[in-house]
Amino acid sequence: MKIAIADTDILSSFGKVGRVGLLQRLFPKIHISPAVHRELMKAEQAGLRWIASVQAAVESLALTKAQTKEVGHLVIAYPQLGIGEVETFVLAKAYRALCLTNDRQAKRVCHALGLQFLDLEEILRALKVKEIMTSQALEQLIVQIEDRDHTRIKAKNQILRD
Repeated sequence: MKIAIADTDILSSFGKVGRVGLLQRLFPKIHISPAVHRELMKAEQAGLRWIASVQAAVESLALTKAQTKEVGHLVIAYPQLGIGEVETFVLAKAYRALCLTNDRQAKRVCHALGLQFLDLEEILRALKVKEIMTSQALEQLIVQIEDRDHTRIKAKNQILRD
């Protein structure tokens, strides 16, 4: 299985519904960048209880000096992205890892940089295809994510049909 490096939005989608374990079933090792780690720490300090399950499921990777320099270049090239996404891309490139992101801008930059990624809809589809969840259970999960993460999963009907 390919190494996965997640940004905060994917982790929060599953964390808010208490289902980070589903990500672990798809990706036995989930890594995060130092900036994503800091974002999670801030959320924990703000009192968000779901952070503990996310922190237990991920491993933070350090950046080398060369990678830190590359982050600096990408921050300038892609100012629309946060530092967490940029560090995730640099680490994904270094480890030939799969990015887990649901940020629209981040997905565009992944394409531009030639990085492989999965977004929320693709992860949900994988849960069904790999028979980790039944269609009924997946439908309930989608409803929970839409409700608690205040998001709309546009392809939900197609995901459930496939």
